[in-house]
Amino acid sequence: MNIGGYEIGQVFHVGAKGPMWMTRTRAGAALLALRSADDGDRFLPRWKAWSTVESAHVVRLRDVVRSHDGRWALVQDYVAGRSLDAELGSPDLRPIATRRQILNGIAAGMSALHAAGICHGDLTPANVMITPEGRAVIVDIIDELGEGEGTPGWSLGKRGMECDRECLRMIAGRLELDDALAQLGLDAPRGIDRGSTPLVTDPPAHEIVREPVDPEQVIADLRAAALREDTVSEDGQPRREKSSTRIWGDAAAVRPTYSGRKRRLGVIIIGALAIIAGAAMIAYAVWRAGAPHGTGSDNETTQASPMSAQSDTGLCNVEEVTELIGNAIRVRDQAVIDADPSGLDAVLGGELLNQDTARIQAMINDGITVRELSSRIEAVTLLNCEPGALEAHATLVVTASQTCANQSCQRSDTPESTELLIRVDPVSRKVVAAAPANA
Repeated sequence: MNIGGYEIGQVFHVGAKGPMWMTRTRAGAALLALRSADDGDRFLPRWKAWSTVESAHVVRLRDVVRSHDGRWALVQDYVAGRSLDAELGSPDLRPIATRRQILNGIAAGMSALHAAGICHGDLTPANVMITPEGRAVIVDIIDELGEGEGTPGWSLGKRGMECDRECLRMIAGRLELDDALAQLGLDAPRGIDRGSTPLVTDPPAHEIVREPVDPEQVIADLRAAALREDTVSEDGQPRREKSSTRIWGDAAAVRPTYSGRKRRLGVIIIGALAIIAGAAMIAYAVWRAGAPHGTGSDNETTQASPMSAQSDTGLCNVEEVTELIGNAIRVRDQAVIDADPSGLDAVLGGELLNQDTARIQAMINDGITVRELSSRIEAVTLLNCEPGALEAHATLVVTASQTCANQSCQRSDTPESTELLIRVDPVSRKVVAAAPANA
């Protein structure tokens, strides 16, 4: 389908107000959202103000067009990266310069929105994207929240620009940079709650250095963690530290969530045993640029879409892809528990099948057994759907696991999440490649 010269491609994300589709502009990849005629009557002034915002820390609104049926199409830049809530707790954010750059970027974006008369209304970590270069970009600006809407613990029950400033203060707390607000002219905690937002200039940028993943070292850490005895307290009872979200600062930068670095790596690899990706570090394009489309009339609406010809595989559908990947994870979890890779070829293919088969065999050879493994897939987003390959972004959550070696077992009931990029062969309907999204 074509609206105003923009082809509606695959569904990228489904939010509370409906889906967002991939499309193209002369500036590159973009996202398109549809809103009703009533929404246009209410929010058109907001959209016009948004189009004037030039900040690098606010997602750019490229165009607003109206179809002959009265619906509005909003075209905004596609921001590659991960949301701040996914980045929180990652080792990539340990450097204080990185966290300060992110906070200053959010403040600069909020300042630009407020200068244009726009209140974001739900400035949470989920609505801030962090690009691979470390630039914070505020997204989810299309709709103005109504009474009783918002994120619990953040914006729910709060209104106006004071809400945005309060959310910024909370983000600063998550980043352990409360002192930075005063330097930005946003005194915390009380001064941030009233008055106008001062102008905040864009911060100097530096690229986030992602910590590389060494699969062989991860396996070695698993073996060491499985054999390690629990720390005991003075009364001789096993002692485990309580979970903590503090991972930066002086001692905190080297004090992980669980008792010691090896314990944390042990939990991570237990989760990794359930991850379809395993140790597969496969680099590939997350979205292939299509041919640029020209502009057209506001009333132009056709049914000729390249994606319609590609959907005959039946996999250009978020729900079906979610079920397919979820089934692959369930089969793989059971293969790990049974120490039997013979059934993997029903759901896995290509190099991933060979890698996981070898990985399970290595566990058998080393005397490592997995007695329990429970995983689920969440937030599947289609990045590309072509006749030869389907690519998706998803979150894998390992909810429970128990790994044993040399008559010593280690159990984890703390959910561990991993962002994945996954490739599916639409013909065989098998998962053929997967890798951590930040690899």
